[in-house]
Amino acid sequence: MTTAVCRLRRAVAAATAIVMMTAGCTDDSAKDSATTTAKTVTADSDTYRAEIRRTTDGVAHITAAELPSVIFGQGWASGEDHTCTLADQILKVTSTRAKWLGPGDADANLNSDFAWKSLRLMEQADKEWADADDQVRELITAFTDGWNAQFKKVGPDGVAGWCAGAEWLRPIEPVELFAYSKSIALAASGAQLAKYLGVAQPPTGDATPTTAKPAAFRSGQTDERPMLGSNAWAFGEDRSADGGGMLMANPHFPWEGGLRFWEVHLTVPGEMNVYGAMLTGLPAVGIGFNEHIAWSHTVSAGSRFTAYKLSLAQGDPTAYVKDGKTVPMQREDVTVEVAGAEPVSRTLWWSEYGPILNFPGVGWSTETTLTYRDANIDNDELLGQYLEMDRATSLKEFQKAHEEHQGVPLFNTIATSADGKAWYADTSATPNLSPEAEAAFKERLKTDPLTKTAFAARAVLLDGSTSRDDWVEVDGARDPGLVPYSEMPQLTRDDYVFNANDSFWLANPEELLDGEYSILHGEQGTERSRRTRENLAVLADTTASGPAGDDAKFSIDELAAAALRNGGFMARELRDEVVERCETISAEAVGTPCRVLAEWDGLYNVDSKGAALFREFLSKFVDNAIWAEQFDPARPLETPRGLVEAPTDGSPDPVLDALEDASKTLTDAGFDPAVALGEIQVDGRGSFLPVPGGTNLDGVTNIVGWSKGLYDGAKAEGAPAPAEQLNSLTGLTSKGYWVNNGTSFLMVVGFDKDGPQARTILTYGETSDRTSPLFTSQVERFAKKDWKKAAFTEKEVEAEAVGDPYEVTAPR
Repeated sequence: MTTAVCRLRRAVAAATAIVMMTAGCTDDSAKDSATTTAKTVTADSDTYRAEIRRTTDGVAHITAAELPSVIFGQGWASGEDHTCTLADQILKVTSTRAKWLGPGDADANLNSDFAWKSLRLMEQADKEWADADDQVRELITAFTDGWNAQFKKVGPDGVAGWCAGAEWLRPIEPVELFAYSKSIALAASGAQLAKYLGVAQPPTGDATPTTAKPAAFRSGQTDERPMLGSNAWAFGEDRSADGGGMLMANPHFPWEGGLRFWEVHLTVPGEMNVYGAMLTGLPAVGIGFNEHIAWSHTVSAGSRFTAYKLSLAQGDPTAYVKDGKTVPMQREDVTVEVAGAEPVSRTLWWSEYGPILNFPGVGWSTETTLTYRDANIDNDELLGQYLEMDRATSLKEFQKAHEEHQGVPLFNTIATSADGKAWYADTSATPNLSPEAEAAFKERLKTDPLTKTAFAARAVLLDGSTSRDDWVEVDGARDPGLVPYSEMPQLTRDDYVFNANDSFWLANPEELLDGEYSILHGEQGTERSRRTRENLAVLADTTASGPAGDDAKFSIDELAAAALRNGGFMARELRDEVVERCETISAEAVGTPCRVLAEWDGLYNVDSKGAALFREFLSKFVDNAIWAEQFDPARPLETPRGLVEAPTDGSPDPVLDALEDASKTLTDAGFDPAVALGEIQVDGRGSFLPVPGGTNLDGVTNIVGWSKGLYDGAKAEGAPAPAEQLNSLTGLTSKGYWVNNGTSFLMVVGFDKDGPQARTILTYGETSDRTSPLFTSQVERFAKKDWKKAAFTEKEVEAEAVGDPYEVTAPR
């Protein structure tokens, strides 16, 4: 086709708001044009109209002439892949799990229903929906209409996945999807505290608080709930082979349930062309790239809520004393329907801060109880912000979206631009305390065991008896009582920025963020995690043998290789010293494990022999007992370091004892100490395919692991029951290390003269349908480090297309 004809067809398309196929138009003016369709897609004010094309691994490329229609198409395609997931999450946020599924094991469904009623999520969503931003309402309505249209087409029996034919399947309402989006914003606050909500009741008589260990109070770091984390790297022009920005995204999120990512490409010619991933059931793209910007997120180390210890009024445990005055709690009698049983009623309780918590170790006595205030309970800016990020045409516009919306709920943002700038910011919703309140809190950290224990788990416990500890309202904040954008940690560099879930302080070792930031954003000058130090070891290595090669500037190939190098910081630092220690003895008991470690490549690839042994070895040391030199605040980037020294008094060597114990642990579990990692570390969702990567204990950037809470939520999906854990620190069972959590949407992006070049792996695939080949195809890709090229231009989409394109429509 001639260039003139191509130009004519594009001119007609632009003039008539029609997207037309441009097959054969391969001139320079076409190579970065928006994704187009094989059928005519016309803008229609009365009808949604979009076209969907699927490419390698089932990625949906959705094109429409205007924004509502492309989001309608996203809702439709998302429903094709994950109807069951969103429908189940709607049961959760509407507190109807028990109504349809029964009370659940140990009343899990019943307690969930009361917990979300305690958060008043649907109640608040109903109130906010009428006044929500017009664009957000349009976005949510279009996605809902698309999901419902697809559901109507196939019917309950035609749904793909575990819930096919379920009596609780039904169309959803826009306000319910709005509530669901708000629940996502609570992932590091209300959702993590759900097990303590809706079950708190005042004491009667001489009732005393519960005595469970307060160490259970964690923010997403227990075996009960998935550990949310991530790594992200952004490079500027100084570290990029092509001079444009580069990005590596590696969120560590669940492989089961509602927090799975879904890969998608959305195009509205002249308005938006964005590729990436979004959490299942939400519109727009959350992590991704367009022609100008690429970005990712990591879970912030800051605080998304503050807990308050209430001093209760004498003789009345349903009132508390604040500033010397008695304040009655709010109460409401709430009833939940239960399938096959009588409805259940409970009285729910709130302080002025929020719901009362039945928190282990504190409970609700005649003297005290706990409550909490959530920084994201009023967050209605999340989707509006992501839409603006998706459409940003420069780093400045991208940053403006953060400043104007401040809707990022719990993440650091790591971004890069086509012109070679790298940006880090922690713009997460953060409570704003006065200097006096922060000083009092830091003092209690020294004297109060509960405050100290909570903070070790990244939870801030304040004094509810004084208004001094109330949140401070200032101009410029998204909602009253939050830190404004102008006071949030940010850094722009020409070399690189990164984060691996430690605090903002170390986004680049050459320019530490050591300003006057709230402690609720995280601590400064503190010990960095093993994973952070491994990230830094990779990024800061500019030697000729380093991951970026002779020029110390990354190419897209080098960046992809670095992202899945699968090296471990502890192996990097200590493996040689352990092997050297072995050479000083001749004890037969440790001879075999010594040889295994000596021959190990120090990596966590599926064919690495010795990785499992070293992991079990590391688990034998409590806290930092393995190190010869402990953390030194004066040298925070270098310490802790060195292997603990051998005793000189003739007592047993803890290193050799730990190695012997590790070997026995594996042998007792039925595994050879020299077992290849891929034979023992597998996809625990049922495929049992080999999985690469390591744990935070290992200090690997590519994190994989197991969460019992995810299994409990996925039993209905057909997840196999795991064996009992033999080592809770490593997750070892008699069936090996099962994986249902960790590295999820892997993406590397580089900008060159032809625009963005990207590669991706969505480790657990595009569908929750266990019978589909797409459920496991990318697990195999992950193990082989077989990145797929992200089809972004029209030529690329056509080349990768699988099956025929199809148009989806529905009345508005």
